[in-house]
Amino acid sequence: MRKATALLLCIFVAVAASSKTKSDKVTISVSGLDAAAPVAQALIEKLNASKPFEAVTAKDHSKVVVLISCMSPKQAGSVLACMYVAHYNGATFRTFLGAGLFFSTSADDVASNFLGSIAQDVAERYNDTDKDNLRQALESCLLLTDTKCNVPDPLQNEFNAKQLTLGQFLLKKNQ
Repeated sequence: MRKATALLLCIFVAVAASSKTKSDKVTISVSGLDAAAPVAQALIEKLNASKPFEAVTAKDHSKVVVLISCMSPKQAGSVLACMYVAHYNGATFRTFLGAGLFFSTSADDVASNFLGSIAQDVAERYNDTDKDNLRQALESCLLLTDTKCNVPDPLQNEFNAKQLTLGQFLLKKNQ
């Protein structure tokens, strides 16, 4: 049973790592309900107008997931208090990238501020988060099996191997 579970995990990690297609845009899924809906819609428009990002629906594959929440304004024209939380949406892990809070009377102003903050979150943390998640998945595979596991493509240069045993992984990790 342990070997079968390890084999399935290794296959999943290998398929997830090799099925990624190179794209020049970072896909982002944006979600916001009730009072956050106008901010979410404005952010989607700004993401699609930007060069490095592309907004996708929740049903599509996205590399980043953004959840927006706003307090309902007491009266028309009052200040919107909105917060976003961004997560890296990996093959096996969802990891926190960043969050922000902004106050404005305009949903467009909030969306503009969020776009800048999300861009900074992605630029500062995206690549490291992706590699950390792949390392964790590889380590999980190795801990569950007595044989070798495939090293995901982005980590092959780091470990100088396409497959590793647990012993090889620990030696290379601690060098």
